[in-house]
Amino acid sequence: MATPPLDICALPLAGMNLVEAAAGTGKTRTIAALYLRTVLQTEIQVRNILVVTYTHAATRELRERVRDLLLQAVGVFQHGDAGEDALLNHLAAIHPDSELAVKRLRRAIADFDEAAIFTIHGFCQRVLAENAFEGAQPFESELLTDERQFVCEVVDDFWRRNIYPANVLWVDWLQANGVDRPETLLNGLTNVTGKPYLHIAPLPEPKLPKILEHELQSCFQKLADDWSAQRDSVEKILLEDDRLNRNRYRVSSVAVWITQMDQLLKRSRPDFMALREFTRFDRFQASVISDRRSVKKGHAPPTHPFFESCEDFAECLENLEAIYQQRYRIFQRELYQYVVIELPRRKAERGALGYDDLLTRLQTALRSPHSGSLVEKLRSDYQVALIDEFQDTDPVQYDIFRKIYHGSDCPVFLVGDPKQAIYSFRGADVFTYLYARQDTTKQFSLEQNWRSVPQLVHAVNLLFERRADLPAFLLDEIDFSPAQPAPKQLPELTESGLAAPALTIWPLSREDDDNNKPIAKHRAGSLCVAATTTEITRLLALPAKIGEEPLHRSDIAVLVRTHSQARIVETAMREAGIASVRHSQESVYQTHEAVELERVLIAILEPNREARVRAALLTDFWGMDAASLQSFSSLELAWDARLAGFHHYHELWRTHGFMRMFREWTAVEGVYPRLLSFEDGDRRLTNLLQLAELIHGQERHCAGLNNLVTWFSEAMTRPPVRDDPSLLRLESDEDRVQIVTVHGSKGLQYPVVFLPFSWSGGLQAAGSEHCIFHDISQGNAATVDFGSVDFEQHLAQACREELAENLRLFYVALTRARCRCYLAWGAVNDAATSAMAWLLHRSLDVVQDDFITALQTRFRAITDPEIFDTLERLAERSEGAIQVIEPSFEPNGLTTSDVVSKRPMAAREVDRKIDQTWRLTSFSALSTGHNTELPDYDHAQQRVLYDGERPDVFTFPRGARAGTCLHQVFEELDFSSPDADHRNAVIERVLKTHGYEAKWQDVVAQLVDRVLHVPLDPHGKLRLVDIQQSQRVDEMEFYYPFAAHNPQVLKSAIQASADDAHIKSAIQQIELGSTAGFMHGFIDLVFEAAGRYYLVDYKSNFLGTNQDDYRPGLLKEVMEREHYVLQYLIYTVALHRYLKHRIPDYHYEEHFGGVYYLFLRGMNPALDNQCGVYYDRPSQALIGPLERLLGSAI
Repeated sequence: MATPPLDICALPLAGMNLVEAAAGTGKTRTIAALYLRTVLQTEIQVRNILVVTYTHAATRELRERVRDLLLQAVGVFQHGDAGEDALLNHLAAIHPDSELAVKRLRRAIADFDEAAIFTIHGFCQRVLAENAFEGAQPFESELLTDERQFVCEVVDDFWRRNIYPANVLWVDWLQANGVDRPETLLNGLTNVTGKPYLHIAPLPEPKLPKILEHELQSCFQKLADDWSAQRDSVEKILLEDDRLNRNRYRVSSVAVWITQMDQLLKRSRPDFMALREFTRFDRFQASVISDRRSVKKGHAPPTHPFFESCEDFAECLENLEAIYQQRYRIFQRELYQYVVIELPRRKAERGALGYDDLLTRLQTALRSPHSGSLVEKLRSDYQVALIDEFQDTDPVQYDIFRKIYHGSDCPVFLVGDPKQAIYSFRGADVFTYLYARQDTTKQFSLEQNWRSVPQLVHAVNLLFERRADLPAFLLDEIDFSPAQPAPKQLPELTESGLAAPALTIWPLSREDDDNNKPIAKHRAGSLCVAATTTEITRLLALPAKIGEEPLHRSDIAVLVRTHSQARIVETAMREAGIASVRHSQESVYQTHEAVELERVLIAILEPNREARVRAALLTDFWGMDAASLQSFSSLELAWDARLAGFHHYHELWRTHGFMRMFREWTAVEGVYPRLLSFEDGDRRLTNLLQLAELIHGQERHCAGLNNLVTWFSEAMTRPPVRDDPSLLRLESDEDRVQIVTVHGSKGLQYPVVFLPFSWSGGLQAAGSEHCIFHDISQGNAATVDFGSVDFEQHLAQACREELAENLRLFYVALTRARCRCYLAWGAVNDAATSAMAWLLHRSLDVVQDDFITALQTRFRAITDPEIFDTLERLAERSEGAIQVIEPSFEPNGLTTSDVVSKRPMAAREVDRKIDQTWRLTSFSALSTGHNTELPDYDHAQQRVLYDGERPDVFTFPRGARAGTCLHQVFEELDFSSPDADHRNAVIERVLKTHGYEAKWQDVVAQLVDRVLHVPLDPHGKLRLVDIQQSQRVDEMEFYYPFAAHNPQVLKSAIQASADDAHIKSAIQQIELGSTAGFMHGFIDLVFEAAGRYYLVDYKSNFLGTNQDDYRPGLLKEVMEREHYVLQYLIYTVALHRYLKHRIPDYHYEEHFGGVYYLFLRGMNPALDNQCGVYYDRPSQALIGPLERLLGSAI
């Protein structure tokens, strides 16, 4: 039955009412009108009229619109005629007492600061604060804008509980499948946290893997034993047997497989990662070798016991992986359940509340057996409820309002449009709206469109009409009723005085008419964006007019789905010379300016580290390039002055705060004009200023410069969510084309709208490990499925719901336009799952249970002529409202920059394989497989001194910051200087730089004194205190070519050449990564004494609380455990190569003195070199071959 239209003047102010307001039909005006009627026709005061919406911006707009209407009404009741405002004229005509009306209106305006107009979270927060006992609300609590810290803590705890004690095979399997650290588990929580109403689809009972784990280990051991005994015979068969089909068993491929089998079976247990990489393991299985494709025609396949062992192992592996896959689904469910229970508990422990907690706490209070008094109080406090944007509600939010108002006499109006429900990613649930619709006593609709011109209304009606007896919005419960144009004449867009069709569709053609291959998305995007800039240029140059006013840039909006699309459009606009502004929900912490500002702050934090300063100077803030920096740094006086400037900024920051330093830095270095010289200079400068404000605001919460920079770096790594201050600001409010996401455009309108990515399809749910869907058998209850027996059916339902939301999103995009809209359509890759594919190409042969697959099949077969024919027939039926016209890329001399050619450019075909192993590597990458330069100090968390503990070298803080601090002290000190005051001044300054208290100054001074005076050699002749500045180089950076190698061969070569059992043992324990390119690193100190050169590495590792923990025997264990032996071999090769090119008649045995690893906390002159000092001098028999090995391919 059709929903009756709303008569705002005759509508009774009673009962539970639903008002469905289509786009542009005056939803906000309707709420304001209901508010006005409540004020005029009842004694209810403004503080008792509850208005709820879902964003702060909408709250501000509603407050302004309601107040404006109240003010207009006062004028009407005082002076009579309201002009064309039918509502006000009618209310004035029917009200029996004008004086009473004016009195009520004036009181409402006077009290309007008390108006109860809230966001949903603001309403819950107010209720909980005013009813703390009933809501079990602590009197003091912190409202979190970002809960991720708590979520990460809970996930970390779950990881420790479940991974640390787990079977090693299970852990290996998880790592091989990408679950290698707690952070990866966070991805599994996407869209499921903050939804306590979710049901969980039941999972099958898990099978215990223990027996299969044992079987797999046994099969693996047998395989390894067989390989050890029979490797040669297996290799001979695979390489030489004439019966094998050499197209399948190429000799070159077999050689690689043999090596991979060597690597796999050298381990003590199955390695799932190695098995993933060993994609041709099956070529060793008996079943594959006996396959007719593996042998030549007419020949019997070769046999071997090892092939049967591989078959047994593969079967065991498949069985265990099936159980692990099932176990992983249960693992995900347990993670979700653990977070649901543990996250609220931890927040409660710390007196913190998230936004979702406000809702759940109020819901819990209203569901309490003793909630009667609270319900009555809320009905008394809020005697009328007007709920805006009700399509964006969720089960918890609706349950709150239902508990308060269901069964009462209070007037309640739920105003929304299910066709505009587009916020499921924020938790909105359109099925809750549909459920609430059944609860309401009366339902009304708003169908007159006051936003768009009649032609555009007609065009949208045609697109969304019911076709082939299938609903436009896919769900039968969401019907589309054609909107009616408003009787009021709206201004039209005209070109040279003539009106044009309101909806323009650009057809996209394949490059080759004979080729049915879909258009690549990047090509479609380039074409449509180019067409958009060309058309905008044309309209502005005419100029087109809206009514009698010329079209301005700010009248035009380009709507996109994603931020990446917005950036593409922004770049194209800039290149076309069109001023534009991008509205974004991106974080300023994720911008290029944040990255560069971090480099500057680090340089100012550590001005003595010239590498940091150089990195800062290469940012756009200074504008140097590599050549100018090299030239500048060669000028000693100028370079010293530049370094002094960084020291000055550091001191200014330390003594007067960040903002004082920032202002002087930007003024002195001319940062603002330099940024503004870029094409996107406004954007860059806006980002920089916003970042400065955020850092300034955080400064009072961070003790010390180092902590502030650390906070900034963490904010860049994990930008806060729901944090309005960190969202990108508009760089300008000038006359510019608006670039907005469709979600961001909700509630807005623009005279001209472009949708260059209207063909965009693809369903995110299709590739998910879990899915959220609405279970029809459970009354459309929102349900999460982590892998039930019905997962495929549930995933298909989730995909249908996603496509349905994409249709609603497309409807929102189209209905933002007032005068004209442009969109594009064609056979683009993935377009089969787009909104337009469903709207234009659905038909009766699409099976309801699997219509997405059917639609994809149908779309793959569709030709360009069929698409054009569909569009032309739509245009014919539109009676001139729609035009189908080829997109134009010709500028006609109207643009100020080069225009995209009609023929799209294409990248040259890549005809060679890029070697992915060639890179800049380091000791860390070689020893751990991670391409990072790990610090030379322990990673322990910083300790806090407890009462009674005295500061000393063992209680000095641990961790990265402490290590960096001590390294810098030794780097800046003149070892041989007797000036104790200068030494203490350096220590004091460095400690302050790194945020340490003054109480540590004496401790570090004592540590430094001990280290400098410890005799490093058995004879007591070699001490750091005797080394002059001219005899040392600090932080010696090195690069040298590093050839591709087999890690096992490298280890074997080192062990064969080393004559030291300690080195052999240490290298044997390391799992080397495979890489090639350039070896890179820093040697803490290189010094010369008596014609010999030594390298030194400072270690701040905490090994224990007394000197005995730093004895030579224990240091050897540490050197092996931390892989430092490999590190100093790499350093030795670097120094050896350096000295060869610097010293005439260089000889390793004569000139290389050795390696010292100084464990600073344990060094004591009284104990000579027997405590905290590790020394080695690798033999030339090792270093010579190692140098040649690293520099030549193996």
